[in-house]
Amino acid sequence: MKNRTLIPLVVIAAAVLAAFILMPAAQAASKTTQKEYAEPNDDKALVYFIRTKRFTGGGRTIFVYADNQFLGVLDNDSYTFAHVDPGKRFLWLNWARINREVELEPGETYYFVVWDSILDVPVEEGLRRVEEAEFYCQPDAKEIKTSEKHIQGRSGKAEKFAEKDTGERAGTKSDREAHIAKWPTVDLSGYSILVIEDFKVTDPKAGKRKNRDLLQTAPTRVANLVRADLDEGTFDEVLRGEIEGPLEGALILRVELTQYKPGSKAARAMMAGAGASRLDFLARLIDGDTGEELATFSDERAYGWGGMMGAMGGIEIIEKNLAYELAIYLERQVQGAREE
Repeated sequence: MKNRTLIPLVVIAAAVLAAFILMPAAQAASKTTQKEYAEPNDDKALVYFIRTKRFTGGGRTIFVYADNQFLGVLDNDSYTFAHVDPGKRFLWLNWARINREVELEPGETYYFVVWDSILDVPVEEGLRRVEEAEFYCQPDAKEIKTSEKHIQGRSGKAEKFAEKDTGERAGTKSDREAHIAKWPTVDLSGYSILVIEDFKVTDPKAGKRKNRDLLQTAPTRVANLVRADLDEGTFDEVLRGEIEGPLEGALILRVELTQYKPGSKAARAMMAGAGASRLDFLARLIDGDTGEELATFSDERAYGWGGMMGAMGGIEIIEKNLAYELAIYLERQVQGAREE
């Protein structure tokens, strides 16, 4: 009886995953091998979207939106771009579950790799990927009409998925509290500036891992998540990147990802525990003026859910949990000391 129950579940999981990856082909975008580029605009942010070459699921056109603005379409191995209003923008795809909120500055250029997530990449990496893409895509009349239906029927769904995701990133309250409780107590009340450096991947096996997009973009992405989750007013100023020389009143958050293993969504869908994602880290708090190390702590995270949860989640959920917890930890070390 046990085997008779298990086999159908495995078959169902495989069928669900196949439906997600091998989606039926939709209309193809108007595309050309002639590369097109745009100049930055003082009043807008210039945003490039890149879809790298894939052999599975490559037939369906991706539609990209910012709030209720249609930005363009992407076919397999292609890119597109759009000028977008600055400020906080909600990016989402026609597969409403895939979305993220970003902060855009006027006159700046941004690059995002798009597929089963929306990953921001550094300028140099973005330029390289644009050059490597075979096609430049523009929507045709049929796709423009389809985008209107998406905005009307799916924008609300995307927002609901985003709200649900916000809850997932924090994990359960008890888990979050248990993680933070293990980290050292330190008085950060005297710091008015926080410097969040790009996380460094020091995993010696990282170069052999699959999911290159996730691996290469993790240092910037996870650091940006910490900044986004930090409550306004915790610090007078929050800077991203490395500072040149001493900076009085600054606190530096420096994090190494000592193990970064995206795992396999396909394997997790088939069996819980298989293809598990894992992220181990080492965090340091450093005085930006003296270079003194104020606190050091490390921890590890894993994601091994099976079935649909295994197929939809993974290293991205771990990253969000970690960033959220780091933000809460910093807030408490600042506010707790100030209230004493």
